[in-house]
Amino acid sequence: MTMHMLITPRRREGAPLPGDEVRRTPPFKGDVEVTSQVMACLGRLAHVARIRPADPLGPEVLPALMDVSLSWMSTNGFVLSGIEDVGGKLYAQSWWCREG
Repeated sequence: MTMHMLITPRRREGAPLPGDEVRRTPPFKGDVEVTSQVMACLGRLAHVARIRPADPLGPEVLPALMDVSLSWMSTNGFVLSGIEDVGGKLYAQSWWCREG
Protein backbone atom coordinates (compact mmCIF):
# COMPACT_ATOMS: atom_id res chain seq x y z
CA MET A 1 0.00 0.00 0.00
CA THR A 2 1.29 3.45 -0.83
CA MET A 3 0.14 6.70 0.65
CA HIS A 4 0.31 9.52 -1.82
CA MET A 5 1.06 12.96 -0.45
CA LEU A 6 0.24 16.40 -1.76
CA ILE A 7 3.47 18.43 -1.80
CA THR A 8 3.69 22.20 -2.24
CA PRO A 9 7.03 24.06 -2.36
CA ARG A 10 7.09 27.04 0.02
CA ARG A 11 10.00 28.97 -1.54
CA ARG A 12 11.17 30.18 -4.94
CA GLU A 13 14.93 30.55 -5.45
CA GLY A 14 15.32 30.56 -1.65
CA ALA A 15 12.81 33.35 -0.99
CA PRO A 16 9.69 32.47 1.06
CA LEU A 17 6.39 32.62 -0.83
CA PRO A 18 3.45 34.44 0.77
CA GLY A 19 1.03 32.08 2.52
CA ASP A 20 -1.84 32.82 0.15
CA GLU A 21 0.35 31.95 -2.85
CA VAL A 22 1.43 28.67 -1.23
CA ARG A 23 -2.21 27.74 -0.53
CA ARG A 24 -3.39 28.42 -4.09
CA THR A 25 -0.44 26.72 -5.82
CA PRO A 26 -1.50 23.34 -7.26
CA PRO A 27 0.35 20.64 -5.30
CA PHE A 28 2.47 17.84 -6.72
CA LYS A 29 1.28 14.32 -5.91
CA GLY A 30 3.63 11.49 -5.01
CA ASP A 31 5.35 9.53 -2.28
CA VAL A 32 7.88 11.29 -0.07
CA GLU A 33 11.04 9.21 0.36
CA VAL A 34 13.92 10.20 2.69
CA THR A 35 17.29 8.43 2.41
CA SER A 36 20.95 9.06 3.23
CA GLN A 37 23.24 9.36 0.22
CA VAL A 38 26.41 11.05 -0.95
CA MET A 39 25.51 14.26 -2.80
CA ALA A 40 28.20 15.38 -5.25
CA CYS A 41 27.17 19.04 -5.05
CA LEU A 42 27.70 18.97 -1.26
CA GLY A 43 30.70 16.65 -1.36
CA ARG A 44 29.39 14.55 1.53
CA LEU A 45 26.68 12.30 2.90
CA ALA A 46 23.32 13.99 3.44
CA HIS A 47 19.71 13.13 4.32
CA VAL A 48 17.82 13.61 1.06
CA ALA A 49 14.06 13.80 0.41
CA ARG A 50 12.69 12.96 -3.02
CA ILE A 51 9.21 12.84 -4.43
CA ARG A 52 8.42 9.56 -6.14
CA PRO A 53 5.77 10.54 -8.70
CA ALA A 54 2.36 8.85 -8.76
CA ASP A 55 3.41 7.46 -12.18
CA PRO A 56 6.49 5.33 -11.37
CA LEU A 57 7.84 5.83 -14.89
CA GLY A 58 7.44 9.61 -14.71
CA PRO A 59 10.26 12.08 -14.16
CA GLU A 60 11.11 13.66 -10.81
CA VAL A 61 8.60 16.42 -10.19
CA LEU A 62 10.78 18.52 -7.85
CA PRO A 63 14.54 18.75 -7.24
CA ALA A 64 15.77 16.61 -4.35
CA LEU A 65 15.73 18.30 -0.93
CA MET A 66 19.19 17.86 0.67
CA ASP A 67 20.13 18.15 4.36
CA VAL A 68 16.43 17.66 4.95
CA SER A 69 14.87 18.03 8.40
CA LEU A 70 11.36 17.93 9.76
CA SER A 71 10.60 21.54 10.67
CA TRP A 72 6.89 21.28 11.53
CA MET A 73 4.34 18.50 12.04
CA SER A 74 0.72 18.17 13.11
CA THR A 75 -2.28 15.97 12.36
CA ASN A 76 -2.82 17.98 9.15
CA GLY A 77 0.61 17.36 7.64
CA PHE A 78 4.24 18.33 7.96
CA VAL A 79 6.94 20.58 6.51
CA LEU A 80 10.33 19.33 5.36
CA SER A 81 13.10 21.93 5.01
CA GLY A 82 16.48 21.71 3.33
CA ILE A 83 18.51 22.77 0.30
CA GLU A 84 17.73 22.20 -3.38
CA ASP A 85 20.08 22.34 -6.36
CA VAL A 86 18.52 24.24 -9.26
CA GLY A 87 20.77 24.68 -12.27
CA GLY A 88 23.91 24.33 -10.16
CA LYS A 89 22.78 26.90 -7.58
CA LEU A 90 21.84 25.90 -4.04
CA TYR A 91 18.69 27.41 -2.53
CA ALA A 92 16.79 27.01 0.73
CA GLN A 93 13.50 25.17 0.20
CA SER A 94 10.61 23.80 2.26
CA TRP A 95 7.87 21.39 1.22
CA TRP A 96 4.41 21.48 2.76
CA CYS A 97 3.28 17.83 2.75
CA ARG A 98 -0.18 16.53 3.55
CA GLU A 99 -2.28 13.47 2.85
CA GLY A 100 -3.59 13.34 -0.68
